[in-house]
Amino acid sequence: MTFCYSRIVRAFFMMALSFMLFACATVLEQEREDKARFRIADTNLRLGLGYLQQGREEAALQKLKKAVDVMPEYAEAHSSIALAYIRMDKPDEAEEHYRQAVELKPDDGSIQNNYAVFLCGQGKYAEAEQHFLTAINSRRYRTPAEALENLGVCMLQVPDLEKAESYLRRALQVDSRLAGALLQMVRVSVEKKRMMSARAYLQRYQEVATLSPGGLWLGIQVEQELGDMAAVREYKTLLRQNYADSNEMRLLLEAEASERERASGQ
Repeated sequence: MTFCYSRIVRAFFMMALSFMLFACATVLEQEREDKARFRIADTNLRLGLGYLQQGREEAALQKLKKAVDVMPEYAEAHSSIALAYIRMDKPDEAEEHYRQAVELKPDDGSIQNNYAVFLCGQGKYAEAEQHFLTAINSRRYRTPAEALENLGVCMLQVPDLEKAESYLRRALQVDSRLAGALLQMVRVSVEKKRMMSARAYLQRYQEVATLSPGGLWLGIQVEQELGDMAAVREYKTLLRQNYADSNEMRLLLEAEASERERASGQ
């Protein structure tokens, strides 16, 4: 009886061991297959992104779609497909893939930020704000200041000056040298008629970046309001010398023409 029991125990042990070995082999085989799928998908993703940088959207889309065919759960590939569709002016297709990307990887701040920028461009401001905030609050997201800056710019498009100012200030608390946020705070200050504040932000902007046509045009407006005509002339000269074909130069010429008409009519 004892002998039979021992044989049963030994047989059971051997069966359990065989099952465990089979299960381990199955897991290892699955891991090898997953790694192979990822390598293929990642190679196609990289090729697709390379084509996008070259402006070859159709070729990029072909490679990126192959990446998701091989690995449908690859969120970064879906996000990149969305970018290709944006370049091709196909917003509906872009939104579909952005939605898949954020569903697959909701804690990815970069994907959330990119989707939010897209939504803002589509005029979906409330939805964009929520995705920006998700990006900002993501622990793994390394550039929350940029998302805050983007959110501030988005709120300016609503327009909601109070929210825009709040988010831009938060961006500058994270990174006080964030050029885009500094320039947007100049715009907010001008809109709110706080010209001394606008001048201060413009000076901070010039410490970290070269004045763009938009920055020079803002400088002209600010210094005209503050009565510093020497600074106005300097900004106008820089605009004429460096950005003669810009839209801001056109605005300046129109403003000067209006001033001459008013002067001649007096």
